[in-house]
Amino acid sequence: MRALILSDIHANIDALDAVLVEMTSDAYDRLLVLGDLVGYGASPNEVVNRVYALSPDTIIRGNHDKVAAGIEEPEHFNPVAAEAARWTFETLSDSNLKRVTELPVGPVRVTDEIEVCHGTPYDEDVYVFDHDDAILALASASGRLCFFGHTHVPVVYSMPSHPAQLEVLTPELGARNPTVIQLDPDRQHLINPGSVGQPRDGDPRAAYGIYDSAKNHVELRRVPYRVDLAQERITAAGLPDALARRLGVGR
Repeated sequence: MRALILSDIHANIDALDAVLVEMTSDAYDRLLVLGDLVGYGASPNEVVNRVYALSPDTIIRGNHDKVAAGIEEPEHFNPVAAEAARWTFETLSDSNLKRVTELPVGPVRVTDEIEVCHGTPYDEDVYVFDHDDAILALASASGRLCFFGHTHVPVVYSMPSHPAQLEVLTPELGARNPTVIQLDPDRQHLINPGSVGQPRDGDPRAAYGIYDSAKNHVELRRVPYRVDLAQERITAAGLPDALARRLGVGR
């Protein structure tokens, strides 16, 4: 299996298309989408249409999908995120609102070894930011590999039988080549490919992942895109300027 892993697209069609162009010459046989198709960005319909046209093998919802679809109130959102969610709800077409509303709840088992979630396997809204968070998430995982999103930061947590030996593997900031991480078959792994549409690790390039079961490794990849176009769309839509500015700094 060679899987393309996308997370946290956040209605950024320019970033998503850059990833898909990059993948036109690189074959994959499964597409895993880890939630937050919408929210923040100004192209929710375009992103939902594009993702569904790809017929993802596995797709789950994120917290912004829930709020933008009206499933939950934005009580835990800051004012900017809440405004973007309300705008998204009003902007989504009827058919795309239905798609977002019906996104499956994670975690979802992909194979005997692989599952996907948005936040953690035990709670789709919980963030994994550090060792302790990762240990709790891995303890609740049902397979050897768990792909997650939500934090917008690419990282691999690798844990043997003893939690004290947890390793944290991250790409070099600004690296031009993909970061290839070999996956030890005797360890559990919690893998975040980063955010396609709103990275928050200081690198504004779109982030995504490739998992290759034959080589037993994961590639954490980056691709540049027209950030200025995404910013212009946000401004033209009347969304908060802060959402445009943060794209330029990857924060």
